[in-house]
Amino acid sequence: MKKLFILLLVVACSEKKADVVATLLAPVAFEAKLNATENALLLDVRTEEEVNTGIIEGAENIVYDENFASKLSSLEQRPIFVYCAAGGRSSKAASILREKGYEVFELDGGMRAWKDAGMPVK
Repeated sequence: MKKLFILLLVVACSEKKADVVATLLAPVAFEAKLNATENALLLDVRTEEEVNTGIIEGAENIVYDENFASKLSSLEQRPIFVYCAAGGRSSKAASILREKGYEVFELDGGMRAWKDAGMPVK
């Protein structure tokens, strides 16, 4: 019985990880999925100083900080595409957004990867 429980736990955790991996997208795939998703919100969670160095056109900025979860009350339920500078903060933000029931897609490698891929920046 103990082995069955452990097996079920491993399978459940593996499935959850697979879901997150499927929503972690490289820059070209991120842009394609964003463009193909109706009513999507592009969310930049970087600081104002970072945003001033360039932003993906159409992005809304909500800084990821200790108050991030409380800043989300005005967001309607719709798919959210989130990014930061390198992926760390957007991953944390994505976890919070998923807990609140949002469908979330993350830019793998953040704005650095986006720029390295030669993607457009405003």
